[in-house]
Amino acid sequence: MKFINVWMIAPLIFGLTLTSCNKDKSEKPDSATAVARFLWSEKLTPTTEAQIKVINQYGEAVKGAQILIGDAQGSPFKNNYITTDNMGLAAIPNEWQTPASVTVDAKAYIRQTLLNVNPGNLTFKMSSAYLAQRAEVRGQITQLPIVNGDKLIDFALVMPVLSKSDFLNFDISQVVSPYTDTMSAGGQDSSVSSNISLPKQKENYIISITLNKPIYRFKVPTLGPKKIVAARGRFVFKTVAAELRNGKPFHDLINHFSILGGSIRDVTLTGPITQLDIPGNELQFNNTLSVNSTAIQSDELLLLLATNEIDGSMIPTDFKRAVSGKVTHLQSMSGKPSYIVSVVKKQGEFMSSAPGSDRMSASLLPHSTATAQKLLPLIANPSILKSNNYVIQLPALPATAGVNALATSASISDLIEVQDNNKKILVPIRKWEIVGIGWIPRLNLPKWPLDNSNTRKRVEVNYLGTTSNTNIKLNNSLFENVTHLTHASADF
Repeated sequence: MKFINVWMIAPLIFGLTLTSCNKDKSEKPDSATAVARFLWSEKLTPTTEAQIKVINQYGEAVKGAQILIGDAQGSPFKNNYITTDNMGLAAIPNEWQTPASVTVDAKAYIRQTLLNVNPGNLTFKMSSAYLAQRAEVRGQITQLPIVNGDKLIDFALVMPVLSKSDFLNFDISQVVSPYTDTMSAGGQDSSVSSNISLPKQKENYIISITLNKPIYRFKVPTLGPKKIVAARGRFVFKTVAAELRNGKPFHDLINHFSILGGSIRDVTLTGPITQLDIPGNELQFNNTLSVNSTAIQSDELLLLLATNEIDGSMIPTDFKRAVSGKVTHLQSMSGKPSYIVSVVKKQGEFMSSAPGSDRMSASLLPHSTATAQKLLPLIANPSILKSNNYVIQLPALPATAGVNALATSASISDLIEVQDNNKKILVPIRKWEIVGIGWIPRLNLPKWPLDNSNTRKRVEVNYLGTTSNTNIKLNNSLFENVTHLTHASADF
């Protein structure tokens, strides 16, 4: 029998975990700007020219970056289109007197736009451009407690640990991999998510079945330093197989999966393939958290994920499907700060790969046994108006008591078809990232054309919320205060 969707459930659920971490250990801590995605400060005097600095992820200067102040060259003032020098610096004329969009574009980086920025000094940390053929970390997850005939299937899955700044333009394809491998079991082939490791093990279900896919393949869109987590888990084989034979929907199988432990690794990718074996037993998830579930609509499903903070990283430790308004029990580590991720999706979009099915609402909050925290509502997909420039019409603004508007973000990607083994996969190549303070119902992008204008594209939008009442500025406090997100997308 086929088990294709069993092996999609675990990475899908953990892929929705909004994990966060500090700067990778292998990055250079040369200055504060090396860890800040955006910085803004006032000019020294009203007559002083503003200065924009453009750096990469290491804090190094990006020379030759093109900068546009406003919506088009020559608007709202002359000489608003400038280039950074060898120090990554550009002086902005004093004609910049009112809030305007600031766009930075540089070869080998993703274009960035900040909306409605007050005149002042800015620092941009650019994100590396996506690779068309993504780089790969591969290897085995070792030290799993494999026992043939124990009625249990042991597995592990490998995922990235993301920074909070990734919330601004959340890329679910980095964690919910479209890549698969083929595994033979019971005389039939099944597609298995490539980031899963299944060491050889034999169990019985009507007939003796051997599962054997020890090598995981974890795809990433850029080279450089990464932080990844390998989580080991298990489920009762006969129970899950019987549920599948009886036609149970896959979201009803989630609670049969248990996550027991894992390990964290830092790795630097310098080429197409990087070999890395990871033990699966360095962390133990043996503490139990009780979580009150928020109320949801009848056509929605609620997923709860437990995470622990270790040295600034949020490590996923368990996931369960919750019953609306009921208590759910999740495993975590002892003696570490615990956080709960709540994720709401439409049931019909849970396992779908159709355009727009990545819609979700999520929160990341410290664990509490008090009343469950509310989520932002799911939003409709954005729409695109295309003329000389792009106008993104966002859905109606969400409203949830106690969640304040923090920021709006969007991204535009080219959708290209790549070959992986014998399978063709449609992957997004991020081209443009946009951020603005507050919730903005309509995004007017500057007149700066995208490459490959005839290529199919995807626009993703996020409303970011916070439970904080403080006035958030355009710096790292924007990321640190994110507690809620509602996400939607559209292809065009």
